[in-house]
Amino acid sequence: MSTFNQIFLITGGSRGLGKGFASAIVQRGGKVIIVDILKEVGEATEKELNETHPGQCLFYEGDVTDELLMRNIWEDSEKKLDGKIGVLVNNAGIFNAADWKKTMNINLISVMQMSYIALEKMNIKSGGSGGTIINVASLAGLVYATVHEAIPYFVSKSAVVSFTKSLACSNVLENYGVKVAALCPTLSDTQMIKENTLADMMKSSNMVPLTVEKVANDFIGLLEDMYNEKAKNGEIMCVCSKSQYVNVDKFDLHELILPESE
Repeated sequence: MSTFNQIFLITGGSRGLGKGFASAIVQRGGKVIIVDILKEVGEATEKELNETHPGQCLFYEGDVTDELLMRNIWEDSEKKLDGKIGVLVNNAGIFNAADWKKTMNINLISVMQMSYIALEKMNIKSGGSGGTIINVASLAGLVYATVHEAIPYFVSKSAVVSFTKSLACSNVLENYGVKVAALCPTLSDTQMIKENTLADMMKSSNMVPLTVEKVANDFIGLLEDMYNEKAKNGEIMCVCSKSQYVNVDKFDLHELILPESE
């Protein structure tokens, strides 16, 4: 199977980066399942993509924190599209300074939950066909928060990076036939950024926001690198003006252990 001739499931795919990823995929012949809590926006995106690429986009309204619903959507969409989901894109995310638990539930817990569902469904040892998981983190996952309101968001994205690396370092993915990577964009020109204090942070730092098209192009590049084995399992891509893979490996524990005295 080629990189794009398969079925993709994108959470939070009705607008912003998720919509950009979906558009890039259908343009290359892939089929996309969009899951989003924004019903009207999701239906409009489904209609828009299917007008130019008939039958290649399927929208489901749903809260990504609802595990049973996500399982039902996974199974129902595979029946409707008559195939197995080959790529999961954990893109849904929020910035909520007032409710840190909600931020963690959507930005981290749902990512882990969806990934474990994907591992179960894709597992080649239990009838699956293998697959790929792309976790959309953020530059915030590679640095520290400098304002109190941003702490939950930065911590959640840092945990997504750690989860991605941890999965890749375990022996599970190789046995399951699944690859994983994370995309870490800097601030992007999306509605989520405009609706919260990240916009003020961006202005104060003179940071120019990335376009959705730029992030989507790098997303496509990451997928191609993974399928061509130019990117290793657990790769972390920092998406910026000069996007690159970054090394976030932890220290070697053995280097900290002193040899026993003779």
